[in-house]
Amino acid sequence: MDQGLTAATYEPIRPHWFYRKPVDDEDLWLPFSQYDNNKLNSAFDESTEGQEEVVATDDAHYDVLLRERIRRAAYWEEEPTAVLRATWFYKGDMDPHYIPYPESLSEHLELAYMEATLRDQWRKTVEFPTGEVVVLLNPMLATHWLPRTTVEDWDSSEMHRNTYSVKRGIENTGYEIPEGEPETVDHLVFMVHGIGPACDIHFRSIISCVNGFRTVARDLVETHCSAARAEGQIGRVEFLPVDWHNPLHATGVDKVIHRITLPSIERLRTFANETLLDLFFYSSPAYCQIILDTVATELNRLHGLFCSRHPDFQGEVSLVGHSLGSLILFDLLTNQVIGLGHPNIPEDSGRCVGAILAPSPQSKGLKATLSSLSSDGNQQSKFHRMRLMISSVDNESFNIGVGQAYIRYPQLSFNPCILFALGSPIGMFLTVRGLRHIDPDYSLPTCKGFYNIYHPLDPVAYRIEPLIQHNTCLPPVLIPHITAKRTHLKGGLTTDLKHKMTSVLLYAWQYFSYTPSGSRHSRHSTQDASAPKQQAESSTALPQSGRTYGISPGMLNRGRRIDYVLQQTAMESINEYLFAIQSHLCYWDSEDTALLLLREIYEESGIVLEDLSS
Repeated sequence: MDQGLTAATYEPIRPHWFYRKPVDDEDLWLPFSQYDNNKLNSAFDESTEGQEEVVATDDAHYDVLLRERIRRAAYWEEEPTAVLRATWFYKGDMDPHYIPYPESLSEHLELAYMEATLRDQWRKTVEFPTGEVVVLLNPMLATHWLPRTTVEDWDSSEMHRNTYSVKRGIENTGYEIPEGEPETVDHLVFMVHGIGPACDIHFRSIISCVNGFRTVARDLVETHCSAARAEGQIGRVEFLPVDWHNPLHATGVDKVIHRITLPSIERLRTFANETLLDLFFYSSPAYCQIILDTVATELNRLHGLFCSRHPDFQGEVSLVGHSLGSLILFDLLTNQVIGLGHPNIPEDSGRCVGAILAPSPQSKGLKATLSSLSSDGNQQSKFHRMRLMISSVDNESFNIGVGQAYIRYPQLSFNPCILFALGSPIGMFLTVRGLRHIDPDYSLPTCKGFYNIYHPLDPVAYRIEPLIQHNTCLPPVLIPHITAKRTHLKGGLTTDLKHKMTSVLLYAWQYFSYTPSGSRHSRHSTQDASAPKQQAESSTALPQSGRTYGISPGMLNRGRRIDYVLQQTAMESINEYLFAIQSHLCYWDSEDTALLLLREIYEESGIVLEDLSS
């Protein structure tokens, strides 16, 4: 009760807003940042009776509806959670932190506190409908009594079991309240997931993984852009999730798959149906069309919604795809039409906005497409792009281009700056489709940059540069470790190895023992030691454009290097097969990956991140 004053002096309480968040099967009340709290209090004070006030919070990721007292996500599907205007708090001996009282009870307590202060009459009791009682002993002390106890029992040996500590105001309640100052968004990044409902080894959803990646990136900007931030040159990079798995499986196909699935080895078949089946869906023209339409529609919707919520945004947009998500984005971008002049997406586009579809060259047949393009003078540039990517397979027998056959590729309402592929099978899929060589002059029609980032043990990842320079063996660029994550192996090898082995084995056990929930919230690091000598010798460790050895890597990334490899840790080198699955899922928590993205994104604006290795 740290805001209580002397007798006959009453000062109104300063409220702080909280929101409820489920964490590890428990609902916690968490405080808004000081910046958001000031916005909420101002809107509350200025609100009109019967009129709803909507306040954007958490960097405009969530909206708070003051009248309904709910907090809802702005960009993705998420169950709304409650908010409250907290003034009084309680805590039992077994509680890890103070918990805000409901607003109605807080109002009763505040009224009793005001009367006791003005009249200087303490030991005032406030009885709740549940039979519990709060006793205001003096301006600095109050006690919450559980039912079946009396005020006379307050000094008994069992007091700690029957009472709660009570505080007025958020001061000295133990909550860490961030300042939450507003920041300008410099760059927008959309992140598309791969197969399955869970994206990483902790079974987190795409929303949780992107939230974690955003936090990692923000911390890196703080440490590697301190000078630029101090001068006000940069703000932050926004990362938003794009989910296509749930809409795909909401089509009813899961019911059919369930009916034809054999009853044996149930957990293994469930795992295959929920994850590996997505690969077959993308190979099917019908479901591939659904996936592409879903991704393009969601990208256009999110882009329009973001611009409406950030009308002053002047930055560029990039795309990140993990695993199959990178192939989806690559197929979309290889089939974009230059200068199509898409209309802007309405601000209140919602989830029903349809993507603008354009016929795919593959739907006509490759030979017919090339013939029509070569005869049309206005389509010469498109003909050139198509010819650059043609495979060396006999096209008399194969109707193959750079995307899926018989698919109408939707068009995006914006031109992305860079495509980042994480743990990507693009190279393998292009080869399987019959593509044996990418012309060095080829570039994505509407996207000037492309980076292929992978872990050396990732069983799903394939290289791109050998398809461009097939007669040479240009080593990938080795991504350097962040200095803070370099750890010596003395005394730490056993513990870290045990942790990594436990994580991998636990992942395998949970996958075959439980249905993936995609709702874990913990963050774990995946990079922590310097790379083995043999990897360092076979890769080029440069943070940005990389060394080319006089060999052009082609124009797919503006003449810059394309393949970038993370460093394999000493623990992972002990048994490569043991860490293979974890390696494919490590990117969401990888600071090395996030730092590379930030370097390339800010390099477009002429800002060089600070090197902390020295």
